Amino acid sequence: MRNIFSLLVRYHAFILFILLEVSSIILVVNNKSYHRAAFINSSSFLSAKVFTVYNNFIEYLYLSKENKKLADENALLHQQLKSSFYNASFQQIAVSDSVFKQLYKYIPAKVVNISINKINNYITIDKGKKQGVDIKMGVIGSDGIVGIIKDISDNYATVIPILHNDFRVSARIGTGGSLGSLSWDGGDPSYAQLEGIPKQLKIVVGEKIYTGSETKKFPENILIGTISSFSANTNDTFYDIEIKLSTDFRSISYVYVVNNLMKNELDALEQQSQYDH
Repeated sequence: MRNIFSLLVRYHAFILFILLEVSSIILVVNNKSYHRAAFINSSSFLSAKVFTVYNNFIEYLYLSKENKKLADENALLHQQLKSSFYNASFQQIAVSDSVFKQLYKYIPAKVVNISINKINNYITIDKGKKQGVDIKMGVIGSDGIVGIIKDISDNYATVIPILHNDFRVSARIGTGGSLGSLSWDGGDPSYAQLEGIPKQLKIVVGEKIYTGSETKKFPENILIGTISSFSANTNDTFYDIEIKLSTDFRSISYVYVVNNLMKNELDALEQQSQYDH
């Protein structure tokens, strides 16, 4: 109490000045319509600014939660696409409403670590064995394919992305065009290379590249990118084609792990065929 009293005595002139200033402002605002209007407008503007900053801060705090909610909803929408089902009818005329069976399911996951400036890049996601993720499953994003599951733990998994020396995927020009093999040459992370397209075929810059039905890891017609340039290789019968990737690996934050529900049956059948030969 003594310290407070000493403080008041020391700064009594300044405190008195502040009180007089406040009193003067109140008198002016109350008695002058112009000043009152200006004060109200200024205070309203300041209040609006404060509430805007506060709301932006609150929205930022809940951004991660909203992103996860959107990822879950998108995974559900992917599962409802026609490409996620197969026709189970063995008759030419369907007589059952359950002709189409689920072929793919999607597990939403958050990217927790990623590299893009190496020859062999990796992505780490926050889903693993406990969430149904398994090795060799495909991974896609909102803009196209991302990679393939390499290793898994209980709650995490690593992904070999397109930007990896070992990554290969079958790719088609358009939804029903010629089939080639897509890989990455270790250069620009925005581009990949498409091989195996014969020079006798007509192709144009801007044509879209999709996954074909030949891969078990991805549904058919998932976007990969667009043709950005090509040239006729003089040493063989194929084009050299550069693809602008649809997935921006610099900004990717959520992905979807593709679970092919028929994969085990297909693997078992193919292994049996190899043993038979």
